[in-house]
Amino acid sequence: MRARIEIWVIMILTLAATVVYAFSNGGELEIGGFKLRKIDFSGLLNNTTKGSLKPSESDNTLSNNVDTTRQRILFFGDSMTEGLFYSLDDYCNANGHTLFSITWYSATTESFANSNILDTYIRLYHPTYFIICLGSNELFVRDLPDRKRYIQAILRKLGNRPHVWISPPNWTKDTGMDTIIRQSVGDKRFFNSSTLTLQRSDDHIHPTIEASAQWMKHIADWLQSPGKTAHPIILRRPTKKTKHTFTDYYQTDFKKFEGSDNPERHRHFFR
Repeated sequence: MRARIEIWVIMILTLAATVVYAFSNGGELEIGGFKLRKIDFSGLLNNTTKGSLKPSESDNTLSNNVDTTRQRILFFGDSMTEGLFYSLDDYCNANGHTLFSITWYSATTESFANSNILDTYIRLYHPTYFIICLGSNELFVRDLPDRKRYIQAILRKLGNRPHVWISPPNWTKDTGMDTIIRQSVGDKRFFNSSTLTLQRSDDHIHPTIEASAQWMKHIADWLQSPGKTAHPIILRRPTKKTKHTFTDYYQTDFKKFEGSDNPERHRHFFR
């Protein structure tokens, strides 16, 4: 009986020593001629954790909650932004946001990537949210790898600030620009305008002011929808029109800011 008790005591002490060693920083332990090597449990846990998350789920820039804070929105793009500006300004005023707007006629992703216009606006106005509407002048491009580099250059200027890209309201089939934009910004930062039926102005390209207002309603509904957009914000429909004060226009020949040049020189006042 006594011998049996001694065996049990030895087994318990051995087990206890093994458990203590498992949490120590030692290398190997030798017991009765046998060598025990410590297992790195933390590595197993880390591998399990990494394998359980998809890349999109681990992206901390995505949110399922509506951001209720007031934003300083920079809305920029080509001539398509002109029609959207009026309605977006109404939405911003109704919801406490401040809007800065750039309409650059005939602009492309290359224009914004190679110019210092975004750097200047970011430095002066400290926007917290970006809405991009670019690509209408690039529906038929063939140099898609170059366009992807321009898009990535624009996104680098924005840093890690929330942003969305409004795709062109295509009046005809594009050669792949929409796909390149979507791949670059991600599904939840890409609003697909090509599925909308919009009344066009006399040039058969730009939506009318009324159609742009309808376009903006779809965009606003999407922008405040958790699960549909990466960083939803408050954009309830306005109950009245705003007396717009200004927006910033840049002509086709604009290249970049130089010397004393500044955004105010290109500002169009409505009052």
